[in-house]
Amino acid sequence: MKKGLLLFLVFSTIQIQAQTWTNYTSDDGLIPGYISSLLQDIEGNYWFGDWFEEFSAGIGRFDGVDWTSFASGDGPASNRVTTILQTASGDIWFGHNFINPGDDMISVFDGTIWSYYSTADGLPVSDVVSMIEASNGDIWIGTLTEGVSKFDGTTFTNYTSTDGLACNQVRSIMEDSSGNIWFGTCAGVSVFDGTIWTTYTMDDGLAGNDVFVVLQDSDNDIWFASFFPDEALTKFDGTTWTIFTTADGMTADYIRALGEDSDGNLWIGYGEAGVGRFDGTTFTNYDTSDGLVEDHVRSIIEDTDGNLWFGTWGGVSVFNPTLGIFDTLKEEVVLYPNPASSVLNITSDAQINTVAIYSILGELAFSYSEENITQIDISTLSQGIYWVKIIDDLDRTGFEKVIIN
Repeated sequence: MKKGLLLFLVFSTIQIQAQTWTNYTSDDGLIPGYISSLLQDIEGNYWFGDWFEEFSAGIGRFDGVDWTSFASGDGPASNRVTTILQTASGDIWFGHNFINPGDDMISVFDGTIWSYYSTADGLPVSDVVSMIEASNGDIWIGTLTEGVSKFDGTTFTNYTSTDGLACNQVRSIMEDSSGNIWFGTCAGVSVFDGTIWTTYTMDDGLAGNDVFVVLQDSDNDIWFASFFPDEALTKFDGTTWTIFTTADGMTADYIRALGEDSDGNLWIGYGEAGVGRFDGTTFTNYDTSDGLVEDHVRSIIEDTDGNLWFGTWGGVSVFNPTLGIFDTLKEEVVLYPNPASSVLNITSDAQINTVAIYSILGELAFSYSEENITQIDISTLSQGIYWVKIIDDLDRTGFEKVIIN
């Protein structure tokens, strides 16, 4: 990030390849490795978990300015982090895998003190891969080989395939709007209502029995991302099963993450082909050529400002949907000076009729409309980095980054 800033300072007039993605890598302070877990906590901090790099910090935190990392020996039990959960109490839980049997497989951080849970406390195995906190306060923990465990604050109660779970490998857990708990397993999806277990498989309509992700959207439809034998996306509305594949517009059938934004769009993290957005009708797909930092997507969240965060094998990308993704204004646009302090001049082959300026996180700071804008007064704006959104007389849109000092 500092290198980009230096380039801005060197040139008084600059043309920037427009994009609305902000990327973070280890060069900026992000932990190295595969960012398989993302969380924004109740204080607004961002947390990152890496499950791959055993000998470097597996937990990262970003407060919007400063980066902090936590490595084994500084607090967490392991540098391999598979899942992150913040409970209603504010504590942050980290699940670990690929550690020695009997080692602590969950680390809990209350902001000051670290504590741990292991098989000695009642957990079934040292390989945790998924966690949620249910609406009644129970914490459900999925393992790689020994089913699931429910923690009521005092006691761990374990469930396996002998109790009704479809398979003892549980990669995803979700509570639906009725309080049922869904488990994505290696042999279908199991649902537990507190008493009865029900399992759905390919025979019922699933695209594949090896389910990696389960998500319920704002319409109460439930989505499943499957591995094998048929990698695909399945939607279940309570009655009907619908399967989506590349034939429907997805870039790939291999899916490792799902998320929903506040506008009701479904975001799909492809295993090795970027991300897709589904608005209920159309799939729109994005990869590194559009601005994504890396194409192996492993985690997705929407933050409180409406930005989408994507964890990948090569860093984290943040997308601001307020600004849109692509330029439709292809004519050359030059904003100068850059950095600017009092006025911003605009030179373009198109007639610019609207200029809107947003903070780097997408908050509208300034908007102005007039025919053929060539200069705007920015003297009232605070110092910082901004997005400038430019709309011409044909409603085509372009974007530039500008520093105001």
